[in-house]
Amino acid sequence: MPVRHLETPDRYLGPRIKFLYHAFNRKFMETARANGVEELTSMHGRILGYLYWSRPKDVYQKDIEEHFNITRSSVAGIVKLMEQKGYILRQSVQGDARLKKLSLTDLGTRACEQSMEAFHHVEGLAIRGLSPEQVETFLSLCDAIQTNLIPQKECAHAKNHSVPSQGV
Repeated sequence: MPVRHLETPDRYLGPRIKFLYHAFNRKFMETARANGVEELTSMHGRILGYLYWSRPKDVYQKDIEEHFNITRSSVAGIVKLMEQKGYILRQSVQGDARLKKLSLTDLGTRACEQSMEAFHHVEGLAIRGLSPEQVETFLSLCDAIQTNLIPQKECAHAKNHSVPSQGV
């Protein structure tokens, strides 16, 4: 398929996707703050969601690295801050002190649930006026674009990146 060089930049996918992401994220953060969730970044929310939806399975820092495709040092810093704020517990595993099991605290569970409420509210705003068929078409197109940009063999967990139930 030929590239559409003659179209104006507002008709390109990349800038439009970035704009939608930022607009969604801004509205989400605004709604989350109104619900009393003040200190979480969007990555903290996604990690809380991942831990929430992974229960009762054990989750380790390495799982976070792989699922979100972020470096060990980034995960260590994020987890340390989330632990300091009281959202998660990080526990050494018997027999391997390097392995850190992560779990939600009561505060983390409440923050996650409040974040999910905000997420669902913004999701509803985003699809307002769209038919179920239009939403399904949009999601199918997103899946196709994702497959084009991140082939499954390159990123084994790429399918997880689009699953909102695994993070907020």
